[in-house]
Amino acid sequence: METKLANTRKNYAVRVSGLLFTDELNNSSSSLYKSLSKEFKMLLEKAYGNVQPSAVVTILGFTNGSVIILHQVISKKPLASNEVTAQIQNLSPNYTTELLADETIPCHDEIYGTTNYNSFAEIPCENQPGVWKKRCEKDGKYGEELDFCILEEINNILQAVNTTDLETTFPNLLQQLSNVVNITTPGNIQSAVDILDPISKTRATVNETDMENFLKTVSRVISFESIDSWEILTNTQTENNSSSSSQLLQAVEKFNLRLNQQIYCLQFKEDNLEFRAARIDGHNRNCSIIEPFVNISTGEYSNLSASVFLSSEEFEDTSNTTVITIAYPTLIDILPKTTTFDGDFLINGLVMTITLNITKPVNISLTFSPRNRTLDLNTAVCAFWDLSGNGAWNNTGCTPEINGENITCNCEHLTSFSILMSPDSIDDPPLKYITRVGVAISIGCLLIIIIIETMVWKHVTKNKTSYIRHVGILNIAVNLLLADIWFIVASAVTPGTEACTAATFFIHFFYLALFFWMLTLGLLLVYRLLFPFHNLSKSAMMGISFSIGYLSPLIISIITIGVTYPRNSYTREGACWLGWEKEYPLLAFVIPALVIIAINLIILIVVIFKLLRPTIGVRSRENNQERQTLKQVVRSIVVLTPILGLTWAFGIPTFQKDSPNAFHYVFTILNASQGFLILIFGTFMDKRIRAALMETFSLARFSSPTKLEIEDVKEKNR
Repeated sequence: METKLANTRKNYAVRVSGLLFTDELNNSSSSLYKSLSKEFKMLLEKAYGNVQPSAVVTILGFTNGSVIILHQVISKKPLASNEVTAQIQNLSPNYTTELLADETIPCHDEIYGTTNYNSFAEIPCENQPGVWKKRCEKDGKYGEELDFCILEEINNILQAVNTTDLETTFPNLLQQLSNVVNITTPGNIQSAVDILDPISKTRATVNETDMENFLKTVSRVISFESIDSWEILTNTQTENNSSSSSQLLQAVEKFNLRLNQQIYCLQFKEDNLEFRAARIDGHNRNCSIIEPFVNISTGEYSNLSASVFLSSEEFEDTSNTTVITIAYPTLIDILPKTTTFDGDFLINGLVMTITLNITKPVNISLTFSPRNRTLDLNTAVCAFWDLSGNGAWNNTGCTPEINGENITCNCEHLTSFSILMSPDSIDDPPLKYITRVGVAISIGCLLIIIIIETMVWKHVTKNKTSYIRHVGILNIAVNLLLADIWFIVASAVTPGTEACTAATFFIHFFYLALFFWMLTLGLLLVYRLLFPFHNLSKSAMMGISFSIGYLSPLIISIITIGVTYPRNSYTREGACWLGWEKEYPLLAFVIPALVIIAINLIILIVVIFKLLRPTIGVRSRENNQERQTLKQVVRSIVVLTPILGLTWAFGIPTFQKDSPNAFHYVFTILNASQGFLILIFGTFMDKRIRAALMETFSLARFSSPTKLEIEDVKEKNR
């Protein structure tokens, strides 16, 4: 009986140099599109036919650069890539052609059409202005759909900004915009910025009402609910344009300079910012500016505070000036992390804008409370948002100073400030090398453990205790192996992506499963030692073991990602591992691990004391007996420590600030080589496994021929 194999379908892309791309090639009904499709369909079918005669080619579309032809090939079996490349290079003497790599081919679907790799395709929104966007990602696949649709009322204001005299209409337009509540999607945020930017550049003066309406809109645009949309805007900006967040900050600064303040002190507070303005003239020129910002927000940013100090000496030569200070808690998570200096940093304090309508240099002192107090204050960098170019953090003219638990920044200019801190408690290249080498060795050792356990399984699982013990050992090895593999995957994927989130989840789950199986082994040990006459069935013990080993870590992992992922706190900045900056999801790993370590430590102590107690009916043998007892104790510690995970206890000191590097090295070496330790102490030091291996490889003549059988009888009688 014959089985008909299904045809394979694959998309390819060919660049044709020398051809000029025109708009006609976007229209499948145009004569140029039809003629070019017909010509290249024939050429391509001939080329692919030389590799596989039955190949059928369908032209999917054309894109720019010079002309890229996206097409689909249907064949009876996959085509050899080297043969296809050779055929495409000799496609026709009339053209210079090359086959694009699979990762960089254009994307195509019926709705968004054909678009080049790393470019955006757009379609109009239904029943409202704006567009939906998709980015063409690797392997010819579109990414998620992005909402750049615009509310009708925002679009009407945007049209008015572009068509009316803003000198006279901007107060009314600001009033209308401040009444729009829902400004959280990328399209509406960008449109609001596009409205505020030209308004900030007009020459008309601004009164208190105008300022309040302007900042009311800014507050809604930078709400906590809009943070994901700001990330989309940052990721979709072009290299030649400033980021939307940088445009917004610049608009605020320019608008501040036009304030015509009538009263000496003006302040108001919105949901996501706090505004202070102080007018300085001949009556109060000798007063310094001291502005504390405390409890300006709740929830996510409730621990943030800052203060601003400007000496009265800065106003000695001025007749009339206004100092404006604005604090924005949510900009911590909105502004890009790009810097003009080297290093990997996090924004770790309030973002503040200070503007002063005088031209001379000004010295200012700002004190910030850190958002994440676990980071090393010695790594703090005082920086301002540099509006030149696309916008970036710049530390020129600012020096940090540790002030108790806070950081004081002394700067020679005014703009938007914050503090940055290194997200890593320690950055030591030898540690990274030790980790990579240790993990590679660990993976090899764990594979050996699994192979050995498979080979000797029937010899070493003759009773319930040994059966459950080896089930535990095997599951520990499998979970540690999978955790190590996902660790390697996590180091290769880009932080902040869905792949990074998936890697973090599986690392979390498999490491937790490793710990819970260690707990299972510990509980089994103490159960058999303290309750020798209590008899559970094998199926009951297996059910309890698998429930503890897998159900518990699964519940913890799912709850952790379910609670923290929607709030963008699941993974940490710049790494695929549980976050520590917000909401502390890392505790969902640390707390269970430490609890299990504590339990296993208690179990280890109980086992040692039990072994130290003399056995009834056995005569004392003085020094020899003492030596044997010590050997038992030492062997128990050596075997149980790596298997029950007590090596992780060395990681406790590394959570302390400024902990010695020695703890980091000991912790890294022990844990990166856990697979090796389990192989040596959990497998090769097990005399029954050694005996079973000898018997398996016909080497039993080197040991007692009845040793394994005697051990079996002893275990069955326990």
